Amino acid sequence: MKTQTKLYASLKKVVKNMEKFIIIFRKGPYGSVYPIEAARIIQGLMVMDMEAKAVFIDDGIYALTKNNNPKGINMAPVKLTIKNLEALDVPMYVIEDSLKERGLTQEDLDYNVNFISLEELSNLLLESDATITL
Repeated sequence: MKTQTKLYASLKKVVKNMEKFIIIFRKGPYGSVYPIEAARIIQGLMVMDMEAKAVFIDDGIYALTKNNNPKGINMAPVKLTIKNLEALDVPMYVIEDSLKERGLTQEDLDYNVNFISLEELSNLLLESDATITL
């Protein structure tokens, strides 16, 4: 618990003048901790009354697919983590090109997300104070 308290205090100093964050989910949902940690960062920012948006690009979009079940590889599903973001009303965006490149459609996803182009992503990035990519 001491470590979390120190981390929170340090993070608060760093983000003192920042209010708008974009967290980019680039990695697939399994085989690494990146998607879970990205969601935790968003939750931490929300606790500190910061604005956070989630962007799913590249293999990160697999975290949003229907029937996403990692049972065969003995990992916990990311479904609850993503549902928590939805419950917190975190705006979630999916890059359309990433869907197309993976042969997926909007109907393959299981969440309420906004579909955007790379150009629209660049506008979101310009509006944010900081971007974290995992």
